[in-house]
Amino acid sequence: MNVFKLRAVLGTALFLSVLLLSGCSKETAQIDADDRVLATVNGVDISVTWFEQTYINFLIQTGGDDNEVNRVIHLDNLIDSILLAEAFEVSDLADDAGYDAFLQRQKQSILAERYFDEAFLFTLEAPTDDELRRAFALSKDQVIVRHLFFLNQEDASASFERLESGVGFLEEAQTVFETASFDSSAGYLGPVKYYSVDDAFAEAAFNLEVDEYSAPVRSRFGYHIIRVENRIIEPLLTESNYQTSRRGLSSQYRLRKRRLEGDRFVRSFMEERSIQVNPVAIGALQSLLRDFSNEVNPRPEIVASREQNFEIDSLRYHMNPSTELATYEWDGERYSFTAGDYVFWLEDLPFQEALGRTAASVGRAMRNQLLARAGDEEGYDDATAAALLERDALQERSTLMRRYFRENPVQDIDEALMRKAYDTAGLSKQLQYKVDLEWAIFNTRAEAERVSQLVSLEPDRFRNFEAYQSQTDVPLFDLPDLAQHVRGAPIGESVVVGLRESWAVLRVLRRMRQDLDWEEHREAIVRQLAPFAGEYQLVSEKRASAEIDVDQVLFDLIKTF
Repeated sequence: MNVFKLRAVLGTALFLSVLLLSGCSKETAQIDADDRVLATVNGVDISVTWFEQTYINFLIQTGGDDNEVNRVIHLDNLIDSILLAEAFEVSDLADDAGYDAFLQRQKQSILAERYFDEAFLFTLEAPTDDELRRAFALSKDQVIVRHLFFLNQEDASASFERLESGVGFLEEAQTVFETASFDSSAGYLGPVKYYSVDDAFAEAAFNLEVDEYSAPVRSRFGYHIIRVENRIIEPLLTESNYQTSRRGLSSQYRLRKRRLEGDRFVRSFMEERSIQVNPVAIGALQSLLRDFSNEVNPRPEIVASREQNFEIDSLRYHMNPSTELATYEWDGERYSFTAGDYVFWLEDLPFQEALGRTAASVGRAMRNQLLARAGDEEGYDDATAAALLERDALQERSTLMRRYFRENPVQDIDEALMRKAYDTAGLSKQLQYKVDLEWAIFNTRAEAERVSQLVSLEPDRFRNFEAYQSQTDVPLFDLPDLAQHVRGAPIGESVVVGLRESWAVLRVLRRMRQDLDWEEHREAIVRQLAPFAGEYQLVSEKRASAEIDVDQVLFDLIKTF
């Protein structure tokens, strides 16, 4: 097994294997535009389309560049995922009711996505080279911004009218943020990057001149009036850097365009349904969600988990599933969206939104259900949907198998594996440092960036955040999911780092190198490898007997797609 494989299983690249299949062809109704077979694993074909779509998703979520090493890691992990999914089918896990619930929910998601694709996404044109070059240049720049924030459009419009009548922006900020005394930092966000904030916010901010302010902008959080106070321009942009970044940049550009224009499409779709909400029932639902979230500790972990944050079965037991949360119009008749409908989607909904903005969470679940209904009526429950569901089911089977190994660590680890991990997978480098650090976890990058700016100005305020955590004299080895960030972070500076499904604001206060001996750290190595050894051993056994065929000529050919 090559070093890339070992790192994928044991090192910092391990978590990427969970992401590999998440782009599995659900972007298009035609499951494989290019069905040339890149590899076959025990009769399961990995097409060029499947590889490329999941690879693009890999680049977007990791921020990595397109290179041969990443392609080898990606294909290697994709093969492993197929083998793990195969093992799941003959395990006791296959009888899990949660897996059946996933299949039902995912089928509805596919119908919704196919309707969205056909009605909207396929109308989007591919970005031009000029558009990509502009996006590349903007991605290297920063704008220093101040904003006014509102929860509703009426307040935002009233504030904009006051600005237009001559009220100064900073003066208006005192009113909007209700400062007790004049505060020169009111509404100040500091420097932001093109792809580090909400899409609508970024597009508005980067299209403003210095000292210019925007009309009200609707983001995922509310409404903003944005003022650009300065612009930091990257003076050196090379053609080689652009070409290296072009593929990942193209995906980011399309994703942003899809979200911006797609949000408008979905809002229009939902407005046509004349939705009426039941605020009393939604308030009661929010209280129930908060009660049950306390049983499972809602405090964010240092690494986000895909596991549910609610006891779904307990929730069902304590609620009346027929409770009407909202009604909507369809073909001239009114229908109910119930608590049972909401719980059906709950595991796929953002946890913090469900707790803090339950009405928005209900709206998200209703959107999913109504788009799925539209997809069903359009006839998208067909062979293509079945193929998409099987591919998503493969993803879930491999994920559940990995989760099983994480929750049931192997203690009897092969000596050769430990030494190989220590020597070649970077564990020795992780053991060479002890650090003092502090951090906090946030759901969105925009929120993390805002907090990071505040912490940079006033470090002592970091401790005031509820999610704040700190550790002293901790071996880098004990921070596997943060190790790559901690090792390179500037001492004393606040940085934003991406985790699996969340963002961390991180400050490394001290980093000290130490001399090591392998035998002295055997216990630490076992502790680190234990959650992954079962997966490694199973995959190794299955690879030994599997029929795996990789078309190396085709793999080399698509390196320049």
